This record gives sequence, structure tokens and C-alpha cells, in this order.
Amino acid sequence: MSFIGMPDTDIVEVMVFGDSIAYGAWDNNGGWVQRLREPIDVKNLVDEGVAYFIYNLGVVDDTSAGVLKRFENEINSRIYLNSNQKRIIIFAIGENDSLILVKDKANRIPKDEFEKNINKLIDLSKKWAHRIVFVGLTPVEEAKAIPLPWDESLAYKNDVIRAYNAILKSVAKKRNVFFIEIFDEMMKVDYKELLEDGIHPSPAGHLFIYEAVRDFFTKHKLLNFKISKSRR
Repeated sequence: MSFIGMPDTDIVEVMVFGDSIAYGAWDNNGGWVQRLREPIDVKNLVDEGVAYFIYNLGVVDDTSAGVLKRFENEINSRIYLNSNQKRIIIFAIGENDSLILVKDKANRIPKDEFEKNINKLIDLSKKWAHRIVFVGLTPVEEAKAIPLPWDESLAYKNDVIRAYNAILKSVAKKRNVFFIEIFDEMMKVDYKELLEDGIHPSPAGHLFIYEAVRDFFTKHKLLNFKISKSRR
């Protein structure tokens, strides 16, 4: 099916760049990105003159540096040629940047490099997108994350994750792009119950993130989730 040549069609591409959490690891419902897509798929089927596409571009173990390397290739391969096309780019990245290399007592991606990478991603995105959104990081259960059970040379710590989250929030504010707070909101509840293995969100955790993203998108009118017209 092609919408090219249909000038009245509202075409919006949503591209989500991220790591294993964006990918949907440990959620048998596909993760928060897939949950975001479900009402959109219904809208596409029912609403007249609407074509929303949500692409999950999450890659397990990815960092800001990894996203930078693949960003333009991913964008170029998904260009939909239509004069009415809009594009929203979502970044859900930074958890793996904050990863602690225990032996070196350093982070996988140093904070200053992380900040530079985020600014570069914004610069690139402004060429392609009419809206840019950063989804904040998630806390971990430190008893299960220091060290990682599958690699004792690595660890996650909440104070470090919080620092990287603060960088995202600060850069987003300075660059006038959207930021969705997740870390602080999860810390307000029994967040350990929202984690599957102490690091990745459980299905309930992915639902928590999805609802935060959906509500933010609705509040700021980035996407219209409501059914408005029936196809004839």
C-alpha cells in the first residue's frame, strides 16, 4: 500500500533509537515501543486520512556512540516520500553509556563524551525531524546490578545512572527538545517490582514507560491516539 500522491493523508513517522530496553527485552508483549504502536495500528486501520508508522530501532547493548554510527543509515532507509510527511525521533539511550567498568573504575562512555554524543544526535535529528524526544533512563536494583550476574567486570549504580539522566535532561532543556522523566517517576513507586532481572523492566515496567510516553505525547499533541473518523 502506498500513500504517495494522497495529499490529504496525515503521515507521521516515529523512529525510536535505543538499547535493549527500547528493543523490549524481557517483555512478552514486545516492550514499551510495541505497546505505543498498538493503539496507532488500530488508528491506521480505522481513521480516514491517517498513516502513522512507528519503527523500533532499539539494539541490544547499544550506546550513544553506537546510535551515532548507524543513525543516518537507519533514517535514509526509512524515508517515506510525501510532501505532508512529518517525523518524530525518539532517543531512549544512555543506560549502557553509564555502565561501570569495575576494574578501570570508569564509565563505558565518559560523561563529557556522552554529552557531546547527545548534542551531535540532536544536530543530526534537526535535519530530519520536526520533533525530537528523549526518554529518560530507568533505575536498577543495585543488589542485582553490582556486579552484573553475567559479567562481574561490569556494574550499574543508580547514582551514576541519575547523573547520566541529568545530562540528558539538561541538554534537552538547552537545545529546546522534549525530555520525558522516567527515573524519578519510577523511584516514587516500588520500582524494584517493575524490574524483571534487576536491570531490565518487567512487562509491568514496560507498561509504566509506555503510559508515561503516551501521556506525554498526548499532552504535547505530538501524536493523536484518538479515533476520529471511520474509513468508508
